Amino acid sequence: MNQPDQASGLPDVFTQPNRSSTGKPPSHLGRTILVILVTMALTFTLTVSGGVFVLMQAGVSLLPSGNTGSLGIQFAGDEETRAALDKFRSVYNTLDENYYKDLTDAEMLAAMTSGLVNEMDSPYTMYLDAEQTQQIAESMSGNYVGIGAIVSFNTTLQIEITEVIEDSPAEAADLRAGDIFIAVNGESVEMIQDITQLAILVRGEEGTQVELEMYRPSANKRFKIQVERRSITSASVSHRMLDPMTGYVRISEFSTGVADLFIRAVEDLKAQGARHIVFDLRNNSGGLANEVIAMLDYLLPKTEIARIEGRQDGKPFSQKWTSDASMGVPDDMRYAMLINEFSASASELFTGCLRDLDLAEVIGIQSFGKGSGTLTYNLADGSSVNVTNFLYYLPAGSSIEGIGLEPDQIVELPEQAAGKSIPQLTAEEDTQLAAAVSHLKSLPGGVS
Repeated sequence: MNQPDQASGLPDVFTQPNRSSTGKPPSHLGRTILVILVTMALTFTLTVSGGVFVLMQAGVSLLPSGNTGSLGIQFAGDEETRAALDKFRSVYNTLDENYYKDLTDAEMLAAMTSGLVNEMDSPYTMYLDAEQTQQIAESMSGNYVGIGAIVSFNTTLQIEITEVIEDSPAEAADLRAGDIFIAVNGESVEMIQDITQLAILVRGEEGTQVELEMYRPSANKRFKIQVERRSITSASVSHRMLDPMTGYVRISEFSTGVADLFIRAVEDLKAQGARHIVFDLRNNSGGLANEVIAMLDYLLPKTEIARIEGRQDGKPFSQKWTSDASMGVPDDMRYAMLINEFSASASELFTGCLRDLDLAEVIGIQSFGKGSGTLTYNLADGSSVNVTNFLYYLPAGSSIEGIGLEPDQIVELPEQAAGKSIPQLTAEEDTQLAAAVSHLKSLPGGVS
């Protein structure tokens, strides 16, 4: 199996963009997703450890600290570059001499560093301080201390709960999907630029309380609530039989170890007689590229999973991710993929690959549209830089960057499903799952 080579520093995760400081929505029509993270821009599990955004921290490199006397950077000598440097010098001196606070050189350089990264034209390229970096690393382990709510920026750039983890403090407090954050412990979240900043406010020691001010659009009401922080283990994979020949696997995130859990789930379903399987990736914003590729390798014969094209060490590169010849499932097994607007990055790679190879029907609503991967570079002080490193192309050759996956069957959930997480939906409410089952029953080996 050919997959991201962590030793070479190639990306291994997918992720979600920052909210624009100008108030403009992130790219992709304002929808949310970011390390390859293969993950949606900043979807986040509110815990002491962190969020579910960036698809992860693979191929991390340590940048050497520089010489304080010399930056060691060489610029071109053309007229345009000289003019840009003169302008920079003028701006720097103006701030240094006239800003209302007397900043140290170190503070000025820190602002320049984060500003340089955050002004790149990719919403997935960003600077993360040491606390944010630590939260992301811990979140990918699947174990957190927090309230158990998964959140993301919505189309109006408000921070919205997309899912409430079962048996979590958030569920006990009756927080619901669709609820919007107004304030945390009395501090407004209106100016928050990325989800890790919210997590820093919500996180805390196990057993302590956090006060949340929320808005519930379905009831048009604001309310305050105290929620206890607890240790949470995210159930990234769950499975069950839907009928004698149809299995169901829900993948909530591509965190560390999810491929092993996925394979065990499919093996159990096969043992119970499953001929076809529904894969539910709704609200899955992505994760680690090596995990999703290992899952596809288990399902596929020798074939191309994706082609990536990017830039590394100042040079363009191209690489193919492939599966090997061994398969863990029968070659006539087929799949129905459930997606929604919060399905991103690694979820889109997983779904799009199986569809392009004529193994799956895609059902739901159009996905987020993150067809790029980022590399995370750790800095000496514990902070990091996420760099958009490549675009990935599905087996048929298409990129979904900024576009998303269009379902084969567009199916929306009914109005009565509003405010419910996916596991809380009844059979009558989950019209998307019903459509998936109906499709699989129509295939050879399905149940009539």
